[in-house]
Amino acid sequence: MSFEYIYIGFWIGSYILGSISFGDIIVNKFTQQNIRTLGTLNPGASNIYSEISPKFGIAVFFIDIIKGSISTLPIVLIGYPSWVSAVSMGILLFGHMVKTPWGKYGGTGMATAMGAGVGLIPLGALVAVLPSFIILLITKRPSFTGAAAFLLTIIGGWLIYQDLISTISLLVGASAVLIKFQSQYKEIHLN
Repeated sequence: MSFEYIYIGFWIGSYILGSISFGDIIVNKFTQQNIRTLGTLNPGASNIYSEISPKFGIAVFFIDIIKGSISTLPIVLIGYPSWVSAVSMGILLFGHMVKTPWGKYGGTGMATAMGAGVGLIPLGALVAVLPSFIILLITKRPSFTGAAAFLLTIIGGWLIYQDLISTISLLVGASAVLIKFQSQYKEIHLN
């Protein structure tokens, strides 16, 4: 099997995985509530944590981290070029953030993009864990903590790997999360 077919398989799988809103699934299955009608209307971990329960919010956070890393980490571990995992991350986030053919979109994509960053820049993400956790404990603001985690992962990843494609890809992914966050919360305040 040629490499191109493997790449295409990863990319199709990344889109499908990105389009699955695990926040919706978990909240609907275990609480019979619609998270898209509560709080920020976002089916992401932070809103679920605040509006449903911390245990469900934390579960969705880790599921979305795993979701993101599945799209990039296997490609990196196999040793394919970094642009392949970067494209996979972009397609994953597209599937997560943009309305899918079945009529839904995910949240802001913060945890999903973080997971993709774990795959793109594993040691950079590892370096960011402890400082990000401390920032969360101090600020108690997931959005601020997420921004710090991205920044620390990008800087750490560049210093460790010096892989321009992975570093820029994660920066673009983090920027997409910020844009989605801003647009989504702007819409909430207009309603």
